Amino acid sequence: MRKFSIFLFFVLLEAGTVWAQGKLPQAAGAVKKAVAPAAKKAAVLSPGARRMHALRESAMFRKISPTPQEDLRVFFPGLDAMQSKVLLARYYQVMEEFSAFKKEMDVRLFYQFMPGESSPFLPLEKEEIFRKMGNFSIRILSLKAGPFRKDQALIAALDYLNKAAGMVDPTFQNIFGHQEWPRGNRVFNEKEFYLADPSRFALFPQVRAGDGALFAFSRTKKIMESLPLKQVAVLSDDQTLLAVLERWYQDGGFGSRARWFFYSSAKNLQRDLKFGKTFDLILSDVLVPGGGGPMIAAELRQSGAKVPVIALTQYEEDIHTAQWLYSAGMDGMISANAYLGSRNGDMLFLAQKIKNYFHYRDLHHWPY
Repeated sequence: MRKFSIFLFFVLLEAGTVWAQGKLPQAAGAVKKAVAPAAKKAAVLSPGARRMHALRESAMFRKISPTPQEDLRVFFPGLDAMQSKVLLARYYQVMEEFSAFKKEMDVRLFYQFMPGESSPFLPLEKEEIFRKMGNFSIRILSLKAGPFRKDQALIAALDYLNKAAGMVDPTFQNIFGHQEWPRGNRVFNEKEFYLADPSRFALFPQVRAGDGALFAFSRTKKIMESLPLKQVAVLSDDQTLLAVLERWYQDGGFGSRARWFFYSSAKNLQRDLKFGKTFDLILSDVLVPGGGGPMIAAELRQSGAKVPVIALTQYEEDIHTAQWLYSAGMDGMISANAYLGSRNGDMLFLAQKIKNYFHYRDLHHWPY
């Protein structure tokens, strides 16, 4: 009898264990279901979580997918099969590279909004980002100018670039515009846009920033007085450069024929333009608080103004940068480093570049 009782005890114990193993997961699931709504509600009520969720779901971070091939064909019905194939390959290559760039940028921009994670972009980071954005804007605008002008994916991609630019630096939102300004009878020429010395001067050594130059002051003055300039504007947030140029001007180094005006903010220059002040030449850095060269040029082209706008920048001569500036309505690019103005020959270098612009303008009969 005792053995039977022990046997029965173990049988019941085993049965209870089996029953408990079946019921415990169910109980845990019930507890989880009861707790989940409360946890979800707490997350919804959390301002930080609510902000992050809204940010993830915002249009800014949504994927931009290229238009399917069958829908793209309607935009170029008159082209033959080979031309269509080339255009399609170009379109999908640009969109593929843009998608990779956007994916990388989305991560960087998203963390800007996270508490404890945000940090301002460094100057070199900004320069690299805007260089890439400028490259994509040129390629997108060139596709939109042709048979893809109504493509919604390209429109969304360009809109993203303009908004992302504003998130990197609020003063540069919409810096890439939404169109490439027509340039009349002028076509892009890399050498001429860099304002390189004309071929007829090839036998003479090219003037470069920093070169020592005998009688640089008098030669610079002579060049500037030979040009059709009455009023010149310089826009830059580099206070040292503005001070050097203004001192050179006050000392008569640019001659007495033209008056020079110096601006450290695009808004001040825009204000003077709005109130009717006219210039024969504008030298502008690319990235300046309130706008910069591309924005100033685009606004002038939109209003029909024919004043030349030349980039005076530390950007190195680069085909994609040059095409971006050209498409925004700029007329040339003078690439000079941070030491411009501190060495013999620097102002002569600047004067020669400006002279080259007027040489090419007269040679090709540009309206400006």
